[in-house]
Amino acid sequence: MSEEKDDILEILSDFKEKKERRETEPDEPLQPPKRRDGESYIDFAKPEEGEEAEEAERKTLFKRKKESKPEKTPEEIEALKAQKQEKRESRKNKAKTVWIKVKNAVFNKKVLAAVAALAVIIAAVFGIRYGVEQAKVAYLKPYQEKYPDVEFPAGILEKYCDAYGENPDTAGYIEILDINLKSTVSRDTQTYPYAQPCTDGCEQFNYVVYLNDDSLEDIYSSAEGYNSASGYMTYSNLFQDYTFKIVGAFYTNTKAQDDSGYIFPYNVTEKMTADSQNEYISRLQSRFIYSTGIDITRQDTILTVSCPTDYREDFRFVVIGVMREDTDSKLTAEDKSDVHYPQIIYDETNTENPYRFSSQWYPEIIVTDSEGTQTTIQKTIEDYEQ
Repeated sequence: MSEEKDDILEILSDFKEKKERRETEPDEPLQPPKRRDGESYIDFAKPEEGEEAEEAERKTLFKRKKESKPEKTPEEIEALKAQKQEKRESRKNKAKTVWIKVKNAVFNKKVLAAVAALAVIIAAVFGIRYGVEQAKVAYLKPYQEKYPDVEFPAGILEKYCDAYGENPDTAGYIEILDINLKSTVSRDTQTYPYAQPCTDGCEQFNYVVYLNDDSLEDIYSSAEGYNSASGYMTYSNLFQDYTFKIVGAFYTNTKAQDDSGYIFPYNVTEKMTADSQNEYISRLQSRFIYSTGIDITRQDTILTVSCPTDYREDFRFVVIGVMREDTDSKLTAEDKSDVHYPQIIYDETNTENPYRFSSQWYPEIIVTDSEGTQTTIQKTIEDYEQ
């Protein structure tokens, strides 16, 4: 412990001695750098005289080493060139080898055969498709030559080509075996039978055909007559043939004054909104003079045949069929007691109309434009006056 104390005292004594010396002998002030002769400022980047000598010596040594390095002979230079050329050729050969491997992998016989087979298949598919499209219209060629002024609609059945060629107003073909009717249906309303047109842009829901005689009424105006008949009709829109099972018949007015200012739109042809379609079906079935046990649905396609009648002036007798393929089954009709007639019938028989509170309903149809946008049109009485 005493030794450590002695060391500390010695350090303190030495420190005191140095302090006293600084106080009696102050340090000399630092001298600023000297300017070079002829210079007004100090260039710290310029080496001093000793530094210049060292730089000169280094340059001399580098020059001596360069001069002492032996020059290559022409043979050695050629050898170096050959070595570089060999390296370039080696790199080229490696690249060529890689390309050959890729080419062999992609263009070998199996791959080429597969590609060729695929090309044949693709060509065959397009060829078949083209052939099918051509075959679809090939049958029209003789008719186009036979009727050069007629433009046949694509997809028309061949069996109707002559009829269409002779009369481009042809809209369809109807057969009703019960009255021995087999006839084209015209678009011209002055030529019987003729068809009710469908609004452009609308899907057809109901094919309406007008006849010019009452022979159909003689058969289908009662349940007894229905049960003795075939119960079927066929109709073609020229593109497809359809079979319709007769499900009902009724009488309707064509003048508004005969039904309190209302005309039932039985001859609407266009697809309607869901609400309108349900309303139409309900009102239609309420007017049937007998029941056959078949309920019409919104998914059904209908054939409506409208005939003149002596039942009352300005009335029509209407027969309704729904598209069905089960031509072997026969329906049985039963008379109804609650038939919905036009108001004038109740007035003449002095009876109360159970449907007197029914609204004067007209359908709302769906129209689709060329871009697929759907809109609706509300029909009015003017659309169904005859």
